[in-house]
Amino acid sequence: MQEVVFTGLGIVCPLGIGREAVWSAVADRRSGVRRIDRLAETNLPSPLGGEVLDFEPKQHVKPRKSLKVMSRETQLGFTAAKLAWEDAALDDAIDPERLGVVVGANNLRSRIDDLADLYRTISDGGQFDMARWGTGMREMYPLWMLKYLPNMICCHIGIALDARGPINTILHGEVSALMAIIEAADVIARGQADVMLAGGASSMLEMIDLSWRGGIDMSRNLANPAKACRPFDAARDGAVASEGATMFVLESREHADKRGAVEQARVLGYGRRNEPCAISQKPTGQAVRQAIEAALAMGGISANELGHVNAHGVGTLEDDAMEARAIEQVLGDVPVTAPKSFFGNLGAASGAAELAISLLGMKQGVTPPTLNYEHPDPACPVNVVSTSQPARSPNILALNHRRTGQAVSLLVSAER
Repeated sequence: MQEVVFTGLGIVCPLGIGREAVWSAVADRRSGVRRIDRLAETNLPSPLGGEVLDFEPKQHVKPRKSLKVMSRETQLGFTAAKLAWEDAALDDAIDPERLGVVVGANNLRSRIDDLADLYRTISDGGQFDMARWGTGMREMYPLWMLKYLPNMICCHIGIALDARGPINTILHGEVSALMAIIEAADVIARGQADVMLAGGASSMLEMIDLSWRGGIDMSRNLANPAKACRPFDAARDGAVASEGATMFVLESREHADKRGAVEQARVLGYGRRNEPCAISQKPTGQAVRQAIEAALAMGGISANELGHVNAHGVGTLEDDAMEARAIEQVLGDVPVTAPKSFFGNLGAASGAAELAISLLGMKQGVTPPTLNYEHPDPACPVNVVSTSQPARSPNILALNHRRTGQAVSLLVSAER
């Protein structure tokens, strides 16, 4: 089996665009969470979010005509892939038959603007009139579906890079990005590709998505948005919606060595587990524990050899407590960091963006801090890193999970 290494990283998130801007924000402890005026105007219960500011897709997307059929998520994902490709110093000499793409995505929610004419046509005094549906559909943008199909993120990336190898999309909520990275690593390990781009792209900030969620389990810390996302902290009061994308270049070690690529990390192991709680949506932590154990077993290392855990840490009372207990039961007092504290919940892009924060930290020789961890909670018995600390080991365990029972862990080594 081929050993798989990371050779490129591209990130676009509320902390900035590109690795330098993002790490600068982390190092300076700057939050990407803020009050979003357009959400406040709608009287949503929680108008807070992590929004990517100063993002001009025309600067990153070529050809520009592609923007007509690109959702916000696709634009972000495409940009992250472009940055990762450049970071890996790849060129046109890559065999397109041995190049693939795997992206974690959400169900892409249509922007209200794209549905406005349809709503106006089928509305009769503010009431839905089914008899007008056929007429209303003729008001839709003809290529609307191509804009919002989740697989279009990896399709646009694949077309731009002429990738003719395995291409796939993972739609599995907050575990999607880590699952996409694992799938890409497996493709390389099986010898089916030399180079894969993998990660996630997502936005949790579209009105349809926010309205559907109804503000449930969202932070109400309107007085101080930068302190709204507080993973594992006793004063946490909910999650924060966000948007962003992160993509990695993964290569077989043989391919990377042959072209003289700089290794940023290597895959050691992973775990994918599930517990039956889709109806109750109250996981016990069984799947989280088993996913951690599986990754350590595959990587052949013990808890004492871990540098830190990059936790899911979404900031809700029940989720954080469950995750913390599971981590403590398997790993004891291993240092834990929770990057969502800086930018909120990126949905399907979470795992990739969070892993990127750990890798950027390891390049500096430190475990990245958790923002807003000020009041330890006895219900969360983990060793949360609240300030940057020297890394005790290059081994990182990234962890994501869902309320429907899925848990995924990825074990990597960032030894320099």
